[in-house]
Amino acid sequence: MTQERYDIALAELAQDIGLDAAALARYEELIIDGVAIALSYEPDEMGGSMQGACYVGTESLPVDASPELLRVLLQGNTLGAPTLGATLGLQRSGRLVLSRREPLDAPPSRLTNAWGELADASARWAEALDQGLENRAHELVHAEAQ
Repeated sequence: MTQERYDIALAELAQDIGLDAAALARYEELIIDGVAIALSYEPDEMGGSMQGACYVGTESLPVDASPELLRVLLQGNTLGAPTLGATLGLQRSGRLVLSRREPLDAPPSRLTNAWGELADASARWAEALDQGLENRAHELVHAEAQ
């Protein structure tokens, strides 16, 4: 699959959610419940995928983030459910990000659901971190693991 297939997938996604296809192709960004999701084409061994990525919250993690918080974030990645299938990452700036890839041949409804889940996961992690960093994030990971 190629960039051309990505462009088709974007157009199909736009149609599925009722957006202007040309605008989505131009900006490659969705705003879902206030969460900005940047979309991009990612070549890979499977022929390419659509990646969605967004920030978690509005602030960087503290430079002196506790080992417990970092451990909980890694556990969120390992367990999968607390991130709804996305991957947590940390940019050099200290901003926490979530990203997820979907195959280009996925039905538009699957892409719609995937990007909605990404926005939901971002909001849940942002809320958890705002409500007491380690404690609330730890609850999120362990509640989902059960």
